[in-house]
Amino acid sequence: NGLLLYLHNYSFYAQKVILALHEKKIPFKSQTIDITKGEQYQPSFLEVNPRGEVPALRDGVKVIPDSARIIDYLEDNFSNGNHPRLIPQEPSIKQRVNHFRELIDRIPANTVTMGAFYHSEFICKPKLPFIAPVRAFMRAGFEKTAERLTKLAEAMPQYRETLLNKAEDHAKTYKTVKDKEAYTRLLDEVDNTLQEVEDQLFQNKDSSSWLVCPEFTAADVSLTTLLYRLDVVGLSRKFYSAGRRPCVEAYYDRVSTRPSFQATFPTLFYHFKALIGFK
Repeated sequence: NGLLLYLHNYSFYAQKVILALHEKKIPFKSQTIDITKGEQYQPSFLEVNPRGEVPALRDGVKVIPDSARIIDYLEDNFSNGNHPRLIPQEPSIKQRVNHFRELIDRIPANTVTMGAFYHSEFICKPKLPFIAPVRAFMRAGFEKTAERLTKLAEAMPQYRETLLNKAEDHAKTYKTVKDKEAYTRLLDEVDNTLQEVEDQLFQNKDSSSWLVCPEFTAADVSLTTLLYRLDVVGLSRKFYSAGRRPCVEAYYDRVSTRPSFQATFPTLFYHFKALIGFK
């Protein structure tokens, strides 16, 4: 019956997988899990993915969690004439793709996002969906998440360990995003990563290459999704726009014209529909 992707369209990690699916030209169906309402912790979804996270990919009886594992699964099972590779087979290029993919994927995008909601001095002109009322709503929900997970763990003993572990992880993340010094250190990590990306792109500036090679790769999937998130959350000026990193800025301008980009990230119409239902 084909692939079914459990997602939320504003999930950073779901967006990575959606972008990869479009780049590989793989048809799929989707089922939205409303993470703003805690649907990822409902028993019906925990039966699909006991980790209570989106995205998750169902292929027949198999369920693959975690965006990186899903992309690897797609690469291993859907790479032929109809489905372009995202990880080239040539060893030296493959090594560079894996290097940049791992480098970028180490950035905890959700922590970067939430921290921006608490430290507005770092952001400039955030875009939809992260306008002020949404940021306030997400802060309020974020601050109650650990307590809610603890209560759910008591109500669902079969998932108790998983939910308590998530509550503990969430408490650590909350501590980071509230602490300006800790959050600043995290932003420094982003800065160092994007400087290495800038240096790589500078080497490519006289060619039509993407991050590593002429083909769009899994490293580009990771980079594109990160740059989009930094843009909409209001951190692009800090890291790459307005001449801060001209090669990264030019890359983002170029990648945003790709059909896969336009098919992956929510449209203005989608934002408006989401805001109508926002409470």
